[in-house]
Order: sequence, then C-alpha cells, then structure tokens
Amino acid sequence: ALPTYRVAPQLEVRLEEFELFAIDRLRVLKGISDGLSRGKRPEEMEKLVSELWKAHMRHQDPAETLNKDIISHFVLRLVYCRTEELRKWFLSMENTLFRYRFRLESPESQRLLMSEFQLPYKALPHSEFEAVKDKLSQVARSIGQSASVESVFFKVPFEEVPDLVASRRVFLSKGYAYVAMSQVVSLVVTQFRCNISKALVLTNRKWTATIKEQEKDRLTPIVEALSNAYFGPDYSQVYCYTCTFQHIIFDASLNY
Repeated sequence: ALPTYRVAPQLEVRLEEFELFAIDRLRVLKGISDGLSRGKRPEEMEKLVSELWKAHMRHQDPAETLNKDIISHFVLRLVYCRTEELRKWFLSMENTLFRYRFRLESPESQRLLMSEFQLPYKALPHSEFEAVKDKLSQVARSIGQSASVESVFFKVPFEEVPDLVASRRVFLSKGYAYVAMSQVVSLVVTQFRCNISKALVLTNRKWTATIKEQEKDRLTPIVEALSNAYFGPDYSQVYCYTCTFQHIIFDASLNY
C-alpha cells in the first residue's frame, strides 16, 4: 500500500519513535538528493530508492512499515513547512520518492491510486485510439520503444504532464497529450505534488499561528533541531540534540 498522506494519523506516538522515524526517512531523502545530484539515470534511481527504502524504512511487519511511513512523513512535514527553502527541498525529495515508489507498484495498485486521487481521466475509446495509433507508434519509436504501442491511453491536457512534454515522450494534438498506461505516474505525481505543496503551506500557517508557541518548551526545539541538522549538504550532526519527553500526540490540525 502506497499512502498518499492526505490525512494525518490520529494516534499517540512515543517521542523516541517520533525522532527515529524522522531520522530514517531523512536518510532516504538525503540518499535521493545525492543520487539526483550525481545525475543517476531513471533506472538507477529506481534501484536506489528501492535499496534506500529497504535499508531505512522497511519492517518485517508490513503494518509497522506502513505506520512508520505515514508517521515519518507527517513529522517531516511539520519540520520542513517553516520556510520556503525548507518546503521546496522537502517537496522535491518527497515527490521523487513517491514517483519511484509508484513505479515499483503493481499495475493493479497503480490503478487504485489513480482512483484515490480521483483523476478525471478515462481510457481512450477504441475508435479514437485507432485514429491516432500511427502517431503513437512514431512517438514510441522516437524514444526507443517498440513500434507496437500499448492499448490503453489517456487523453489529458498537456500542461498536466510537463515532464513528458518536455522530454517529447507523448503525442500532442490540439492541446492534449496522449499518455500511455505505463506513463500514468506523471499524472499521479503531478496531483501528489499539488496536494503536498498546499498541505505544507497550511501546516506552516498552523505552526506559526498556534503550534510553535504552544510547544515552545517541548516540540519546537526538536522540530528546529531536526531541520537545522538535516537541511543542506552537511548531515553529520544527526544527534546534535537530546530530548527526555515520553510521548507526543499528533495534532489533527495537520490534516488538510
């Protein structure tokens, strides 16, 4: 199950897990950042993401893995919502992580995620597919794929798949892009990025208006230490802070 992080979990979390989960996820995001800076190819990034996730986030119990996944995301959302620079980095890394995790999902899981995002796209009717089939074949050959094209395509406004348009991986006609089933990750990731971007802004407002002051003697020092320790090229000060609190409860105000 690949969560979309639309709703914050309402549960009590031990502070030890609060910190450790955030640290482990940041190790994944830092690894992704390093991979991108080194110019790794998509297939290399896919392998890297899989290895990073297995090393730092996976648990023997799938339910525990999912729990850690969701908790760590919302912890870091709180940490990285506070400035535009922090939001930009976090959004970029989470977007990349989601993209490659989505690609590793089964086709059935991918279709379920499309439904969860409520994407308003339907498969291209057979008659329209036949009318543009030759054009689709030309695009496939131009990007080194087989001349035989997939049978399932979606017709979407071109501005919703800017990465595919920029890399000339789709056929364009009258303002629409014809997106193959194997390329729907671009549609889902665009929606995911939009949702997380809005959520970060809303979380920042909550943080500035209430949470920062209310938690100035407890949560605020931890949040600030996490962002200072992990944002940027120097990640050596992982354990530069200490804390003695026992538990922390997720604030439902992180929902959006």
